Amino acid sequence: MPSSDADKSAYCACLEALKPRLQVVRALVARSLTTGNESFDGEIACLQLRKALEFIAFATLAANRDRYAEAHRGLTGEWKASRILDRLEQMNRDFYPVPLVVQGRQPDGTWNFAPLTDGYLTKDDFTFLYDRCSDAIHTWNPFRPGPRVIDLNRNFAEWVARIERLLDFHYIRLVDQSELLVVYFNHPTLKSVAAFSATP
Repeated sequence: MPSSDADKSAYCACLEALKPRLQVVRALVARSLTTGNESFDGEIACLQLRKALEFIAFATLAANRDRYAEAHRGLTGEWKASRILDRLEQMNRDFYPVPLVVQGRQPDGTWNFAPLTDGYLTKDDFTFLYDRCSDAIHTWNPFRPGPRVIDLNRNFAEWVARIERLLDFHYIRLVDQSELLVVYFNHPTLKSVAAFSATP
């Protein structure tokens, strides 16, 4: 079944909802937004990154109300990213965005694209970041030995850049749809998320 305009809009709306969360993280990094407490700022950044990851994970189900509800119901209270991704992959094996680079335009006017090979948020990155952010935002066990330190491997700005690199220009297949969508995170003319039907 091909994707309708409503399907595309539902996916795009999820990605639009993700953007302000990345902006909050950027503002915290730049110190233009702060609680005055570095630990609190870090927790807020982790919360926003985790919410952004949830939008990415669930976006391909957004066009199908029943599937979306089923996924949320089945994953309520699940904090481990690997189990979340496994469940989503069972529902839609193509749920994760594939970042693209433009290879060139053909004489007939069509465009050729190739998958991006590095610098973006991979599924392994997703799992790592989601789980670390979950650790950061949940109450710390007061009997756990050692200082409360969450090692994210990269700073917040780098994680935001990798998420944006994943989404900047990518393709996706919505659940139960036959065609691919090529998606701009910030379309150069529309200045918003935009999705277009594509042939594999």
